[in-house]
Amino acid sequence: MEEYITVVKRPTRDLSVCLLYPNEYRGMVSNVGFHIVYRMLAEAGFNVDRAYLPTDSYDLFSPERRLVTLETGSAPSKFDVVDVSLQFELDYPHVLEALVMGGIPPRREDRGDDDPIVMAGGPCTVNPEPMSPFIDAFYVGEAEAHLLEGLEVIERSSTREEALENLAEIPGFYVPAVGGTVERVHVEDLDSHDPRPAFHPSDPSASGLKAYPVEIQRGCPYRCRFCMGGWTSGPPRFRSLESVEKVLDDAIGSPYDTVALIGPSPLDHPEFWDIVEKVKERGLRLSVPSLRVSTLDAETVKGLASAGVGTLTLAVESGHPGIREFLGKDVPMDLLRETVETAADLRLDVKLYLIIGVPGFDPREEVKANVELVRELKRLNPRIRVSVNPLVPKAHTPFQFLPMTDLETLTFILKELDRKIPAPVSVEDPLDAGIQCVLSRGGKETSEIPEKLAWNVGNRGLKRDLLRRFDPTEAPSSPEELPYRHVKVPGVPEPIRSLPRRA
Repeated sequence: MEEYITVVKRPTRDLSVCLLYPNEYRGMVSNVGFHIVYRMLAEAGFNVDRAYLPTDSYDLFSPERRLVTLETGSAPSKFDVVDVSLQFELDYPHVLEALVMGGIPPRREDRGDDDPIVMAGGPCTVNPEPMSPFIDAFYVGEAEAHLLEGLEVIERSSTREEALENLAEIPGFYVPAVGGTVERVHVEDLDSHDPRPAFHPSDPSASGLKAYPVEIQRGCPYRCRFCMGGWTSGPPRFRSLESVEKVLDDAIGSPYDTVALIGPSPLDHPEFWDIVEKVKERGLRLSVPSLRVSTLDAETVKGLASAGVGTLTLAVESGHPGIREFLGKDVPMDLLRETVETAADLRLDVKLYLIIGVPGFDPREEVKANVELVRELKRLNPRIRVSVNPLVPKAHTPFQFLPMTDLETLTFILKELDRKIPAPVSVEDPLDAGIQCVLSRGGKETSEIPEKLAWNVGNRGLKRDLLRRFDPTEAPSSPEELPYRHVKVPGVPEPIRSLPRRA
């Protein structure tokens, strides 16, 4: 992949760091956190390089293939530190594949002083236990807070053991060999570090990435009961307009004509429409993520369309009002209809997100309500498509004590929706959803799952066998049973109690 690097690297330190993204290039280049870490390390003088796992060519994978870094073509095993990005539970097998292909023993107990220290950061570190046999140190929180401090500790340490012991004393770091508790860390001021992408492909079409990422917000004020990000990403914070403008100026010199605003609820940014005007002034088009219906109306939709938005993605979650209430999702139906109808007048596509398999509700009623909702909206706007995802109870959310709906029921609902919804439907595989659930709130024993799925991620029979052994319909019954209780997330009630179940 031919790239343009926007960071001038002048290594002044002895420590070398390989940033490893355990999935395809498109995921790495669109991940704002990955860019921020790369820029931070480069500007701090560390010798930093990147590697990614080309999962879009997964059929060519084998333990005998070798993984090398992008800039220098080096094996990850040649670096002092390998820092892995844990964005999704389903990437856990890919982490092990990348370590093996990079020449690193996948289990930390098999590594010696000549092997890199394998660190991990990212949203999934709020439950480090499933990956604890493989990761030497987890960094739980936002990189800007203490990541550089941790790397400096490693640089000053004379042995691997000393480095890990010292790391465990740094806020945000959890070292399995040392144990103890850890509190997720965050920064108050998003403008304290440069958010500009540190690299991008010279030809965007080669990567499949369609827009230049611009982070404007972290932390979500709504805290839907099913959303781990809403409960673990810290308080709502916004980048200043001045900071965002610097990124937009950088986008002008890139091969992209569209910028994607990154944030859990971008319309809540106090200067959102000023940002939109700055995008338009620079001759750029706008792309926005999934939006809350409660923040929309006809004028808002028209303003988005005037900035180049071509698709509205709406997190409706369910056509069943009781389910929406249970999920903690306010969806004013009058605004939903108005939004969808206005989108039709403007010839905008509409994508709906639906969640299915909510415990305590009749699956037949779920199907009926969702089909009726889509039919009604389709009459208002024929340019509708639907994404359907099983409810996955996640760590640190109010649903962490709920059982996941069984695979047979999920399969029934998905088949019925696919058959009856009068619009294109994409669905998440219930087997993958079950694996996500187990790894999100599982303990060290679930490390068997990524070990067995490495090199076998497409093996559905193996996934079924694993979900018989690790049953996602069995949930922790008390805070004392949570294997991640040593990870503290500020602002989240402790303990998070289960919600009343519906009859």
